[in-house]
Amino acid sequence: MDGVEVGALADMNLAAAEAFQRDFGGRYTTTSPERVLLDPDIDAVVIATHHDSHTPLAIQAAAAGKHILIEKPMALTEEECRRILAATCAAKVTLTVNFKFRWAPAVRMAKRIVPRPIAICGQLAMNPMPPDIWVRDPVRGGGLLLATACHVLDMVYWLAESEPVRVYAEGADDASAVTVRFASGAVASLLLADAGENAHAGKWLHEIFDGCRSAVLYDHFRQVRFSGAALDHFAATDELRADGTYGVLEDFVQAIRENRPAAITGRDGLRATLLAVKIHESLLSGRPQEVCLDGDD
Repeated sequence: MDGVEVGALADMNLAAAEAFQRDFGGRYTTTSPERVLLDPDIDAVVIATHHDSHTPLAIQAAAAGKHILIEKPMALTEEECRRILAATCAAKVTLTVNFKFRWAPAVRMAKRIVPRPIAICGQLAMNPMPPDIWVRDPVRGGGLLLATACHVLDMVYWLAESEPVRVYAEGADDASAVTVRFASGAVASLLLADAGENAHAGKWLHEIFDGCRSAVLYDHFRQVRFSGAALDHFAATDELRADGTYGVLEDFVQAIRENRPAAITGRDGLRATLLAVKIHESLLSGRPQEVCLDGDD
């Protein structure tokens, strides 16, 4: 990306940082994130660590005046998300969250052709994670809902263009069926499970309907098929941009240069975490849960 350079790489596993440096450059590697955050030549940081370390690292980065691209989930609790929002707001730094699929060309095409859906069906169906993987740890990783399904929770909000107001879930954290009602009256039905992946649909399968047109997103959000529209099929052809990761980075850089909020904000990170928490509460209680962001960010 023009005008962007890798400055430094911090990892508890120094060999991993050194391997990354060999592939992508960078002035130095270190096991100390503080060294990077105190480096006056570093403008922005990507926080891509285990999820329980997102909050302290983001708060330190904001205090050091660094712009922040943080991996999903932004944090594991609503309170931690709000702490990150408060810190970045006080420091006046740009914050974005890697909900990359918003920038996938197929997803953006689906949103353009079916802009105001009244019903959404979202699916995360992945192969089972190893039982001892850190992501399953509720303290370090947050489990399936927070660690991976947060992509679906952000996606259905973005497709609906309306705040979620109520959720109800049946099942368990690693295999749940969820309904979401939005302020607009739109509804979403979600299947979130690591019980096996369908080779035809892929890990992610989303359908959106507006009463006249519909879209089916599949193949890791690289393709979409339409009904009731002039366009029948769209597939991403630019591998660099196909899954949206480049778009997140590009918007992050432009937002910093233009002194504006990123397209994906900290509020979006808060919303996805809050939805995951409310789904978990519904699974435990067997009752619907109200969702309200309150605008406290």
